[in-house]
Amino acid sequence: MFLSFRSTRIILLPGLLLTFSGCMISPLATRTAAFSTAATATAAQTTSAYQLVNQAYYDAQLAMLAANYDPATFKPDLIAPYLPEKDLAVRTAVLNGLTQYATLLAEVSGNQPVTDMETQIKASGAALVKLQQDDFKAFKISPTEQHIAVTAVTALGNVLIERDRARALPGILDKMDQPIHDICTILQSDIGTVDKPGLANALHLEYNNQIAYEQRFIQQNGASMSADEKRAEIETLPKLVVAQQQADKTLAATAKSLGELAAAHAALTQTKTQKDAPAFKLKLAELEQDAQTINGFYQSSSK
Repeated sequence: MFLSFRSTRIILLPGLLLTFSGCMISPLATRTAAFSTAATATAAQTTSAYQLVNQAYYDAQLAMLAANYDPATFKPDLIAPYLPEKDLAVRTAVLNGLTQYATLLAEVSGNQPVTDMETQIKASGAALVKLQQDDFKAFKISPTEQHIAVTAVTALGNVLIERDRARALPGILDKMDQPIHDICTILQSDIGTVDKPGLANALHLEYNNQIAYEQRFIQQNGASMSADEKRAEIETLPKLVVAQQQADKTLAATAKSLGELAAAHAALTQTKTQKDAPAFKLKLAELEQDAQTINGFYQSSSK
């Protein structure tokens, strides 16, 4: 009888552990993990947006050089990225902070710590709390928004440094909802639109410059080109127009995804005591759809 009872305990124990483990993964934790994945993708895509602008600006300068080359006036030091290294570093730090926040959420919403990421997460937090208002002067935002940016990234940095555990997940979401909203708003303003100051406007104008320089190059050198050479140069013009249209759509979608990220975080925060979360699922689906759309734009741009 004893052996039979013991055998029954051995058989039942794994099942009980599985049941208990399943209970430990709360609906909030599951939703947070899904949000973390989408947030990581959004931060990565926004980073790519800044790289796209810098590359297009560089290409425009090369096009201008080709159309107006004069060895007597050529100054290689004038060929520089649209965003200076220091300004790009601030944006990179903010976006890396969002990425590490997503990593932190994935960690605290799970059952096991991701210990190998601890140093990286804390380092990202330390970089954020060092940022001052002067660091945001190159952003296309007002002084008031610069102050809001510092407050928001400092809050984010402190959360990354503190690294609260899973039992504090609802508190983390509450604490970070406004800072995440502010950070996304600041980045949206920095990207801007085609018609307003910001990255989108700068990129659109640089494509205009590339098109103008290419037209000038053809006009000045067309007579000395072979038929095939001239055709190749002329074919560049519609390619530049298409590239400009793709870039406009890419940055518009990137700005939109940042708004969706803030909305999804707010919706997630409101589901702390909910078993089902239809509003959050809708916002998450919109964020994921934006990610797919942007990936398509970047793949087209890379070609």
